[in-house]
Amino acid sequence: MKKYIVIGLCGSLLASCVQPGLSEDEVREFATSHIENQIGYADAVEPYYAGLSDDLKVWNNPVWKNMPRDYEKDPNDDGSYFYEDSIKVTLHDVYMMGSHANVMGTIQWYIAGVNTTYRNFSGVVTKEDGQMKWSRFMGADNSELAWGFLWPSNEIEGGLQPYNEMRNAMMNLDNQRALELSDSLVAADPSWATAHLGQLHYYWMNQDVENFNAAHAEAVSKLDGASRAEKHFILSYTTDREKSKMHLEQALLFAPVDPMIRTWYSWGEKDAERALDIMRHAWARLPENGGVNNMMGYKHMAAGNMDKAKQHFEIFMRVNPEVANAYDSYADYYLAAGDTAMAKEMYMKAYETDNNWTASKERAEAL
Repeated sequence: MKKYIVIGLCGSLLASCVQPGLSEDEVREFATSHIENQIGYADAVEPYYAGLSDDLKVWNNPVWKNMPRDYEKDPNDDGSYFYEDSIKVTLHDVYMMGSHANVMGTIQWYIAGVNTTYRNFSGVVTKEDGQMKWSRFMGADNSELAWGFLWPSNEIEGGLQPYNEMRNAMMNLDNQRALELSDSLVAADPSWATAHLGQLHYYWMNQDVENFNAAHAEAVSKLDGASRAEKHFILSYTTDREKSKMHLEQALLFAPVDPMIRTWYSWGEKDAERALDIMRHAWARLPENGGVNNMMGYKHMAAGNMDKAKQHFEIFMRVNPEVANAYDSYADYYLAAGDTAMAKEMYMKAYETDNNWTASKERAEAL
């Protein structure tokens, strides 16, 4: 539909006993042609409005905290918004409901051969006085998503899922799992620099200097095929604190909302309030992420916001009950809050969840 207006809610409608039933073929023809003909400036105006019901409701990019609204036709529309060269519609599903039909599909707008807008949509088509019209329309644009992540520079089939699992394991301090996933990714694509992240993390956390240096050298040797964000993040693994900070800041320029980069940067930030401001961008994007909530919990503790710290540790534990670090961190909170009994319980829960967490067991026994 028209980019600046027609994206709206696909509602549930009862079939009318007055309106005639629709055929799937005519629904498909209308849904495709009405959208694809929205080009040509002024020439598109009349047929555009002819395909809109007077009762049309639209929902603009519901990824935001907005609501559906009644669509108001513009009597002074000069067609200046119909500026694309072409539009391609791909229908994924048409569900017939008597005198109405629910249509799901994808719209791609093109200017000079470039796909400028990519929208998934769902809408309801009906017939009024013999004319096919949209009565409900909702669309979500791909551009509304956050692209500022540390995306991997590889094209191996199915590689993104284990890459994300590896990074999630790193953020949850599930170090052994991170190493295993990293080893498998390195084997799957020997030219992929960020496949080594789990190895770097594991050897760093275990202070295994020899293996860390070997993995780091191998990752650095593959930087020619990496993005700028990947390069700087790999180079941030250094004992030189200032150099590490510089590379993390550079990585954030190219992956500004990446939760791992923000968490790693905030870990070394001594100003707790500044660290929290840095982390809030990551939390707004991934409010249930374990590593993000964990870091925010510790920084709130450092800032003296114990109630807020508890909230974040609770989220971490509730969403990730299988992660030992969730209980270990919560134990640190309870210990700081003066609740020794709960601290001991949480430390033991961390060890019971993963018996590699022997330090948690030792802390519990010491209380």
